[in-house]
Amino acid sequence: MNSYFGLALMSESADEQFTQEFIQAIDKFLKEAMKLAIIGVGNEDNGDDAVGLYVLSILQEANLPEWVTNFYCENVPEHFLGKFRRLEPDRIIILDAADMKEIPGAIAIFPKEAVSSGFHLSTHTLSLTMLEEFLKPAVPDLITMYVGIQPKDLYFDTPLSEECKVAAEEFAELLIERINLVGKEKAN
Repeated sequence: MNSYFGLALMSESADEQFTQEFIQAIDKFLKEAMKLAIIGVGNEDNGDDAVGLYVLSILQEANLPEWVTNFYCENVPEHFLGKFRRLEPDRIIILDAADMKEIPGAIAIFPKEAVSSGFHLSTHTLSLTMLEEFLKPAVPDLITMYVGIQPKDLYFDTPLSEECKVAAEEFAELLIERINLVGKEKAN
């Protein structure tokens, strides 16, 4: 049994890369957001471990609404805890490489239970679920979405694989589209 839901398999031949279930999960998550923090986690020195950072770098170039704040955390998201607490986001998306035993570039949304029960979404020092626990006293209604992309290679001093690069670009494009759609609905 898989510990994730909303799997999207990225391939150049796929007509519809993201399932309706995947898109609906993102839309549902974003609709109630008042302040969204998007956190890119990874290590640029270890190949595909930087895939979450690559998604975030694309998002940083986009003209996202003011209720969205991006954080390029690298492999130390705990260094940003004060900034997260001051922002008081009610929604957080954490982007990272995740070994799901799927094809390289596969993207999945993980429930907190899967991440906190021992599934390793991340290779970083602080458990990513601890970020949410730290912020809960300040923001009791905080909800976190964990998004993982299957890496191909995690070797030192290697570039992002083509599979992860394509997946990151497709996911960033989808997220920008969905955030802007929700932003337009909020404006009306």
